[in-house]
Amino acid sequence: MKEKKIAREERNQEKLANGDWVMAEFYATWCPHCQRMKPVVEEFKKLMVGTLEVVEVDIDQEPALTDFYTVESTPTFILFRKGQQLWRQSGELSLERLEKAVKGFKS
Repeated sequence: MKEKKIAREERNQEKLANGDWVMAEFYATWCPHCQRMKPVVEEFKKLMVGTLEVVEVDIDQEPALTDFYTVESTPTFILFRKGQQLWRQSGELSLERLEKAVKGFKS
């Protein structure tokens, strides 16, 4: 189990540091706001296929990444391009707001 956790954290770290276009969602399983965002994030993933990768980071399972990106509340969304943070926002967001964040940088 611990090996899987380490492998997941390393894989996510690699994606956030080097991925072309990546949206990270830092969430917690116990967070009611994160639970309400689940269907929105799933729909966002479908809409963004071929445009960017959506990476979900469980703050309790991946504390090193959470600390590295100074995530203090959940959910927190961060848009990356090749490791550079382009946009960041915490709290419940609409599908339209997530799309607008990506389109603002990709257009």
